Amino acid sequence: MIKQTVGITSIGYYIPSEILTSEEMAKLANLPEFVFTEKIGMKQKPIAGKDEHPSDMGIKAAIEAINKAEITASEIDIIVYCAAGDYDYRFWSPAAKIQDAIGAKNAFAFEVRNFCNSGNLGIHVCRNMLLADTDLSYALVVCSDKLSMLLDYSNIDNLSTFIMADGAAAAILKKGELSNEILSYHAMTDGKLADCIKVPLAGTRFPINITEINPELSYLKVKDPKELENILSEIYLENYAKVIHKSLEKSGYCINNINFLLTNQVKKSLSKRILKSLNLKFEQTFISLSEYGHLGAVDTLFGLAKTMELKIIKPGDVVVLASSAAGFSWAALTLKY
Repeated sequence: MIKQTVGITSIGYYIPSEILTSEEMAKLANLPEFVFTEKIGMKQKPIAGKDEHPSDMGIKAAIEAINKAEITASEIDIIVYCAAGDYDYRFWSPAAKIQDAIGAKNAFAFEVRNFCNSGNLGIHVCRNMLLADTDLSYALVVCSDKLSMLLDYSNIDNLSTFIMADGAAAAILKKGELSNEILSYHAMTDGKLADCIKVPLAGTRFPINITEINPELSYLKVKDPKELENILSEIYLENYAKVIHKSLEKSGYCINNINFLLTNQVKKSLSKRILKSLNLKFEQTFISLSEYGHLGAVDTLFGLAKTMELKIIKPGDVVVLASSAAGFSWAALTLKY
């Protein structure tokens, strides 16, 4: 029996043209600029315009991915929208909006939400759906976020979140595709950390229609910066390593077989620690934080697209897309390029 494969046949992305510089962020936060440039490792980040929303960016990335794949939108069977932050509206389907906008009239569209792991999870879900149904051939995974709207730079307790930026990436998955073959996925969650990061406003606890709304409730909140720092320095690394090792193991590989590791973008010191903990070299990853900030679920697909453009990865390379997310969750997806 011939083994059926699913691979990523193309990736499109969209990055807004407006930027917020480290100097501007430093002024907003009343901090020295070196905190952003040296400690965090970021010079600037893209910011979506006032009238530019997640679905708008997602549509642009999706169209580019479709064009690169040289297919028509009507050939797409599944569309999954993956985001870490807010949709254009609170009670609404961005996946359906994208389906209509691109003319994918034959596609079933839905959302997957696992914060910054959403892209990896969306790819995993779509791969399984394609393999399980003989009628399905193509899936479109769209990651798009406007995370900059969640930030209050005057609250330095939230410094670790100031890297958040805006952008979109989209991938076409094809049954039978050998390039970027999706091999395996592994994920885990530590629910004890669920309340560490949240936006209080607009849930059932603080509904949007309450009187005398405190505007501070609409911004991202870090409950305890010291606790978060402990998570990032200890638990984070341990669980990152666990999902990467397990995903590789499911694929029949081990850490020594990795040619490239693409992670969600984190501050410079943490990125170095991730590589060191896995005995990987700096040349085995792609760092986009300096220019693009942290794009949420977009990061790993954007990194894969950039490494493909630069021809850094070669046919046969083992590539791992690894991500961490609020909640907290960790996930790793192993590909063979």
